[in-house]
Amino acid sequence: MAWRMWAFMLAAPCLWAQLRVSFDGAQFWHEREQPRWELYYAFPDTIVRYVAANGGYVGELYFGIQIDSGSRPVVLHQWVVPVERRSLAAEPPQELIGQQNFLLPPGEYSVRVAVQDVHESTRRAEARFLLSIRPFAEDRLQLSDIQLATAIERVSEQLAPSVFQKGVYRITPNPTVEYRGSDPVLRCYVELYNARRRAPAGGRLRYELLDAVRRPLWEMERPYQARSDALADVLELPLNVVPSGVYVIRITAYGGPDSTTAEKRFYVLNPEMPPQAFTGAPEDSLFEQSEFATYTADQLAEEIERLTLIATPQEMELVRSLTDLRARQRFLFRFWLQRDPDPSTPRNEALENFRQRLQYANTYFASPRWRTGWRSDRGRVLLRYGYPTQREVINATPSQRAYEVWFYADVRGGTYFYFVDMTGFNDYVLVHSTHPGEPYAPDWQSRYLYVGPSGQ
Repeated sequence: MAWRMWAFMLAAPCLWAQLRVSFDGAQFWHEREQPRWELYYAFPDTIVRYVAANGGYVGELYFGIQIDSGSRPVVLHQWVVPVERRSLAAEPPQELIGQQNFLLPPGEYSVRVAVQDVHESTRRAEARFLLSIRPFAEDRLQLSDIQLATAIERVSEQLAPSVFQKGVYRITPNPTVEYRGSDPVLRCYVELYNARRRAPAGGRLRYELLDAVRRPLWEMERPYQARSDALADVLELPLNVVPSGVYVIRITAYGGPDSTTAEKRFYVLNPEMPPQAFTGAPEDSLFEQSEFATYTADQLAEEIERLTLIATPQEMELVRSLTDLRARQRFLFRFWLQRDPDPSTPRNEALENFRQRLQYANTYFASPRWRTGWRSDRGRVLLRYGYPTQREVINATPSQRAYEVWFYADVRGGTYFYFVDMTGFNDYVLVHSTHPGEPYAPDWQSRYLYVGPSGQ
């Protein structure tokens, strides 16, 4: 299928991160020999606005899709995904995964997808892309697209019916096309068609793992029996010894006089296995092996928004002038390459430290107001200036709000930042700083710290 993973191009640039939704898709042969295109989507439960309901909180994300053939719409479909939480306290985000199926005749299509927060209509996003649905042939072996999965389970009585079910398997999609963590496992699903018709004696499936420059790293073959003209196969491959980077899984089916191949690109991010550095390797090769080469438009927008905290004005002017996706990917790659304190090693300590601070901010500084903690005032200061030399935390009392004092010994010869929790829900606001360009209010205590009997 001439289609690749995509993500939202935002209608309002300042809203991109609030509606971070990942998408992927795959094409299969449906009943009556019709192609079925499956759209997979995922989003963290922190991106929606919650309202009180039934003793807890609920958020809702609206999706609408229009698929056109030429100028004629052939699909108009909309759905709402509800998200429920018991409280608004900061919790680790959970990824919500969904799937929508569409029967489409072979041909070329244009697709428009819109997303909107039901409880905050100004927060919306939109994407447009082209989709090519290929015909399924009866006179040769043919593979479906490869579907990446976060989980593969055998269907049993304990498993409730699900849109993720395919035959005897329940395939939970991986719309991010990423495998993260110290023990990642590649999981994928594929279907083989016309096996009994074209290879009644059976055949073999060949699996190959390729790196970003398509060098083979691993291969395996296993036979199949042509029990029907629609066979399914799954692969679970540990990736714990694979360095972080871009990879391709390639599947080739052999049988009778035929062979057919399908490929899928994905990314591995393993904190214990940093990307490999190749001495003397050209920048193009290093870039293709980097995670930045896989970033979609919304991922780039999120990364570049964070760069405003540490990039020079000239760098921001340059990246804002870039409209091509590949050019923006390369900018991000070079931005961090230039800040790598030791380019001779596979690790980029500057990027690692930045991401550690990002994770800390998202974990500890999130609040009902700042669902992603790095956007809070404390998160912004942490990303821009690093960890403070001293951090003083003062709890709230009946007469004053909670507040924090951060001191940086190495910033401009000694700099202070003062944050006050204005609402009592981890909503710390930077009210005063001795750093030029930051909020300046020497009387911050009398203005913001003290509260009266009413709590005001």
